[in-house]
Amino acid sequence: MGNKEILFKKLDEILTGMYEYSVNLGYWGKYVWIIIYPEYGDGKGYSAWGFVVDPDKINEFEHQKVCNSCYVDIYVSEYDPITDNYIIYINEEDIYTTKKNSKKIKELIRNIEILGIDVYNMIRNLYLDPSKSYPKLSIDFRRDISDEEKIRKEIKESTIFGQHISDGGNKNREKPVFRFISLKGGKTNIYNGGIKLYFPDHFRFSYIIYG
Repeated sequence: MGNKEILFKKLDEILTGMYEYSVNLGYWGKYVWIIIYPEYGDGKGYSAWGFVVDPDKINEFEHQKVCNSCYVDIYVSEYDPITDNYIIYINEEDIYTTKKNSKKIKELIRNIEILGIDVYNMIRNLYLDPSKSYPKLSIDFRRDISDEEKIRKEIKESTIFGQHISDGGNKNREKPVFRFISLKGGKTNIYNGGIKLYFPDHFRFSYIIYG
């Protein structure tokens, strides 16, 4: 199996993990994000942060360009490769499902983070300039229906598509430079070499590296 095949296999695993993470968050899991800072600390470990949209504010979130009050933290974590020490703090106080499913959620988070770092390193070597710093990566998932079988089926039939992102002259320190998204035959016009691709009907997934 070549490097690109391994890369896309890991991305498929991240997508599946994000779906399971979303489902295990239950009522709170319609919109989920995991942000990873891949070169954190002296030992070049990583730190991560996960958050969701408050279910009671989804309508507000979907109809406003900015809604900072709509977000709720799920967890923060940190990994030190020198000591092989991993720490994670889950928001069990505000979100009941994180306490109910704490063990499973922690397992999913840890696995997604490890895969996320692996993919980050592979993308740097395959598509980006490995001599440059890329301070952040973002993984997000949205599920639009409660029917798990329909989403699982659509995930299996989806295609992960990667592309460089132009900064459009934006000189901010952190800007998207490369992204992967899930696509299939369906709705929104996206072109890849003349081939028409579409967003899935029942979910969205993206993996973005910032530079």
